[in-house]
Amino acid sequence: MLPIKKDIKLVRSLQQKKFRRENQLFLVEGKKMVEEALASQWEIHSWYSTDPSVLEKHQGGFQVTAKEMEMMSALNTPSTHLAVLHSFNRPLALPEDGMVLLLDGISDPGNLGTILRTAEWFGISKVYCSEDTVELFNPKVVQSTMGSIFRVSLFYTDLPQIIEEIKAKKGSVYGADLEGENAFACEFSKLSALVIGSESHGIRPNIESILSQKVFIPGAGKAESLNAGIAAGILMGQWFSTTKAS
Repeated sequence: MLPIKKDIKLVRSLQQKKFRRENQLFLVEGKKMVEEALASQWEIHSWYSTDPSVLEKHQGGFQVTAKEMEMMSALNTPSTHLAVLHSFNRPLALPEDGMVLLLDGISDPGNLGTILRTAEWFGISKVYCSEDTVELFNPKVVQSTMGSIFRVSLFYTDLPQIIEEIKAKKGSVYGADLEGENAFACEFSKLSALVIGSESHGIRPNIESILSQKVFIPGAGKAESLNAGIAAGILMGQWFSTTKAS
């Protein structure tokens, strides 16, 4: 059964943030990504493939031609698989221990996707973002998570409030800052939060003022700073090595 024209129109419209919000839907592309979506707890609106064998393996999909897939795809080189999922932004309860990430104004889609993928690698499952952080359901973010979007929970909220809640639980909040203490000498608390600021301006003053501790990553080169995604990954690795690795 082929999708009708209005289905293709809907899928194409989801390349724009306005229509993703209006319909509360977003796109996932690629064989691995679609199969992970189908295996996840996320609600599927519809999905499409040019491969009959995959459609036989997973029920409910639509077979499309390569031309129809090209019409729907947001990729320069369309995949053979595409899915439309329902989006949501549900509150996340703070854990009693471990690390959570707080993202303050991250604007680059690739950075957000990389951070989520790295967070999953280190066993970090909760991420809280400022309202102006790039949209999770941006196609570039979705693709760069490489499937971690389905296993790492992300919520847009008021970060100062989250910081106060973490402190009330006797947790510590660390912020990546060039004027901080050596991150490799840091002893992370049982409940830790790591704040990563925007690529251009760093952590906002109102958040910086309530941090428990600023930390920086020492280096030997002349580069002014690290990419936000890379810095987050190094700091998550340091947290893991000092609290989880055996």
